[in-house]
Amino acid sequence: MCIFAPELKRFILIVFAFFSVMATPAMTREEAFAMVDSAYALAMSGNIQQAIAVNNDGLSAVPEDSMDIRCEFYSCLLYCYHRLGDYQQALYYGEACLAFDEQDGDPSNISASLGNLAGIYSSAGQQDVAIAYLERAISIEESLLASDTTHSPKSLAIRKAMLGEVLLAKGTDLNRALTLTEEALTIDRSLGRRLQEGMRLAQLGHIYDALGDARKAKEFTSQALTIARETGNKMTEVLSLLQLEQYEEAAELAQQLGFKKQEFEACDQLYARAKAAGRNAEALAWLERARVLHEQLMSEESQRQLTIAQVKYDSFRKEQQLAEQQQEIQQKQARLRALLFFSLLALIVISLLIGLVVLLRHRNTLIAQQAADKKRQYGILSHDLRNPVMAQQQLLQMLYTNYEHYKPEEVHTLVGQLLAGSDNQLALLRNLQEIVQLDRQTDREMIRTVLRNLLSNAVKFSPRGSTIEVGTIAPAAFYVRDHGVGMTREQIRRILTDQKQVKSSVGTDGESGTGYGLILCRELLNLCHCKLDIQSVKGEGTTFTIDLQHAYYPINKYENRYTR
Repeated sequence: MCIFAPELKRFILIVFAFFSVMATPAMTREEAFAMVDSAYALAMSGNIQQAIAVNNDGLSAVPEDSMDIRCEFYSCLLYCYHRLGDYQQALYYGEACLAFDEQDGDPSNISASLGNLAGIYSSAGQQDVAIAYLERAISIEESLLASDTTHSPKSLAIRKAMLGEVLLAKGTDLNRALTLTEEALTIDRSLGRRLQEGMRLAQLGHIYDALGDARKAKEFTSQALTIARETGNKMTEVLSLLQLEQYEEAAELAQQLGFKKQEFEACDQLYARAKAAGRNAEALAWLERARVLHEQLMSEESQRQLTIAQVKYDSFRKEQQLAEQQQEIQQKQARLRALLFFSLLALIVISLLIGLVVLLRHRNTLIAQQAADKKRQYGILSHDLRNPVMAQQQLLQMLYTNYEHYKPEEVHTLVGQLLAGSDNQLALLRNLQEIVQLDRQTDREMIRTVLRNLLSNAVKFSPRGSTIEVGTIAPAAFYVRDHGVGMTREQIRRILTDQKQVKSSVGTDGESGTGYGLILCRELLNLCHCKLDIQSVKGEGTTFTIDLQHAYYPINKYENRYTR
């Protein structure tokens, strides 16, 4: 792990740097509303250029896919460009908001976007488009009122009054304009919207004037003037005074409020009236005032055009800067991605090499350990084989040399000893053969060898007439149980853990052992990933359990009872 740690630390640092650069700080809705509110305040105070700059700064911090937040800035930009008279740019943002609202599916927002766009199209002289948008908005509002009793008819009144205003500006279908405005007036009166009521009355006065009904035009305009003064709606008050031909009062009020266009219109009418009456000095005074106002209006128009040009230039520069920053970020991200890829590749290669070295070392250790164990086992077995062979050789030498001195029964005893020694040698040779074959035998043969050794062990240490049980245990295990001499805890521990030869006990009929039988069982089971468990009580018997759940071959369940 000491080799791996520096590379892991470097990898973590690279990943952290990568995601730090990749992450885009997302503006929250609350932060967006705060910026939009400040931009609106600037626009309403006349700082249109600064308001647009604030909106553009806000948009640069909002991801392209966060259209719900971006539309907040689009709405303010629509208002700013509409006030500047840059209708093309205003329509761009308005259409973007409408597209998002239609995708989002909120009918109230769709209606609002349609109304905003209609106002821009009307100002741009495209009344037919404005009419189509307003008719669609009115249909949406009527559907909402029919399906939702809690929906306010306020928006419907606004859309109808606006459509009436567009029809009046177009000069066609004045009767429909009259009907729509009257319906809007009825809704506003029902809602107690006094300010809007005055505006609707003033609009009705203009419609009746266009229809040629001077009496009704004056009647509705007078009502509008009264409400405008009551509610403090100065624009409606000035327009009503102009409509009622009260030009001097309209001129003075417009001058106080800074409404140069309405003041110019009033002065121009007063000039014409004084000239027609032969009051030349008065007419000259009104004409001079009108001339000054006209120059101011022209200067403001020029300034407005300069502002539009400056805003376009600033916006273009901002877009260029953003594009350059985006390109630089993309280049950094590409370099970081490449660095991350090669670092990750290097880390994988290093990890594989470390793993390979560990595996090779582990394999070499196992091979060395196995070789040492086999060498020790071979040494012990050869020693155990040499001793009985030497004893047999000495015994045979005695028989061969002094055969005439032995009685038949003594010869029989000596031959029996030779036969017992041969049996012991044969058992040692069998164990030696099985140890030698550990690297090339099948798993099934290993289990058979284990079962044969366990059964032999059970028979060896069980008294005659006792029962030896062999059976299976779910899901994949079998056991061999005897009721013989049993084992101590120390004997069990040495069988399950020691690598050395275990001293063999003498069987119930005097059988001798090699001390390798149970160790061989344990090693064979380890090779095929099986587990050996020994439960024993001294003097009561022993149960050997072999768990085959993780063995490499299928085990057939069986159960049998063997009586010695």
